[in-house]
Order: sequence, then C-alpha cells, then structure tokens
Amino acid sequence: MAVVASAVVAVGTGLGFAETAPARQSVCPGSVTFSAEGGGPAATSDRFAVGTRLRVTNLDNGRVVTVSVVGPSGSCVLLNAAAMELVREPGKNVVRRNVVEVLR
Repeated sequence: MAVVASAVVAVGTGLGFAETAPARQSVCPGSVTFSAEGGGPAATSDRFAVGTRLRVTNLDNGRVVTVSVVGPSGSCVLLNAAAMELVREPGKNVVRRNVVEVLR
C-alpha cells in the first residue's frame, strides 16, 4: 500500500507539543497503469462503481489528475491514455509511487 509520510505540524499551545497530521492513504495498493483507450481523462476499475471520482497523485513528480470511473477493468485503477499523460513521468507508462483517493 502506498502511504505518504505524516507531516509534523507545531501546535500553538506554548507547551512544546506537536501534533501529527494524518497521512493520506491510497485506496489502491500497488502501481497505477494505463490502457490505450482514447477520450478525455478517465479510468476503469475493478473496485469502484461507474461515476466514482478519483484523484491520482504521482508521488515522484507531484502531478495530479482527477478522473471518473467509466467502466470495469482488471485493475484497481487503470487510467486511459489522456489521464496517464497528465501524471506520468516522460518515458514511463506506470506510476509506482502513488496515492489514489476517492473524492466525495
């Protein structure tokens, strides 16, 4: 499971205590890959219903894409070509270090 390390944020209590901000956890363990499907940025999924909105963050370059699930696939999240182009690093067709979040 991809997890972003927690950040420590000082609390203004004057007592020297610190509070740890909650880490963002990915709802999809493992790598995010893509299909050659065309169209605007979208995804397919074996875990989320059609219409579910997801935010995919590439932790290696900080790029983010928001997509809607448009159909089923054999992966937790399979981005189409347009979505992958927005988050991938040049020459790479997989996002290994990522966070996938369900948007409400």
